[in-house]
Amino acid sequence: MASLRDLQTKAKKLLATWRKQLDAGLLKKDEQSPVTHLCMTILMRNNSFKNARTAVDALRERFADWNELRVSPIAEVVEVLEPLKVPEARAKAFALRRFLRDLFSKYTKTNLNFDKLKIPEAPVIIVPKEGAAPVADDEEEADDEPVSRESGLPPHPTVPGYVDGDKIMSDPIPLDPKLINEKNGIHVAGISYDDAGRGPFGALWKVALFYGLVEPELDLYAALGRLRQVIPEKEPAPFAFYAILHAQENWAEITKKADALREKFGPLDKEEVEEEEEEAGKKVKAKK
Repeated sequence: MASLRDLQTKAKKLLATWRKQLDAGLLKKDEQSPVTHLCMTILMRNNSFKNARTAVDALRERFADWNELRVSPIAEVVEVLEPLKVPEARAKAFALRRFLRDLFSKYTKTNLNFDKLKIPEAPVIIVPKEGAAPVADDEEEADDEPVSRESGLPPHPTVPGYVDGDKIMSDPIPLDPKLINEKNGIHVAGISYDDAGRGPFGALWKVALFYGLVEPELDLYAALGRLRQVIPEKEPAPFAFYAILHAQENWAEITKKADALREKFGPLDKEEVEEEEEEAGKKVKAKK
């Protein structure tokens, strides 16, 4: 195995390469939010990328966004995944909800929509011609005649404290562009390093094995510790995000090689079933 310094240099070069390729390729036309890419890694476990992609599309049809899925019963998620023959559908449904709940509690600024939030177009401001006198807002033209409410003025409520709900819903106040960029940010990919048992780190581990950044004999927790030493110190979240996107584009090849490297040490992908069984046990005890 190469020295730690050599591995750190290699990791920096990989990040620079992925950034260049993906920024000019996939990300140029990709509308999916970073959270969608992270959730994809859970559905990709023991699965093909094509089936995981189909599963995400089906979840879009069933749920308004990832936030709705976060608060939905496991059974509703399973109903979507099982007909698509997603391996271990119930375990994946549990893992998705658990991951989203942890993500929601960790990041105050994140976009839980399936797609990126769009920055609204700036309003068109008409600049008066040079030398023209500014017109006051309350100034009436000479030809204007008073108009009675009955003849055309829009109706308005006379009850004090009235809130026009229809107007609020039809004309929502747009978010500040800076806040939109923050919510669309890839900083959320930093959660990949929080738990070695989650899907995001599972995909990251396969990429690290594929490029020789971690030793194949290390188990997932030891591999997580090793990878923390190797990744660019100031860019852990970008490294995770771009590595996951790279894995999605080359999932079959990366999985094949990573599984072969780990063959004599144990499987790479272990579904989150222990926690699910524990949760079910708690419910049984509560009923008693």
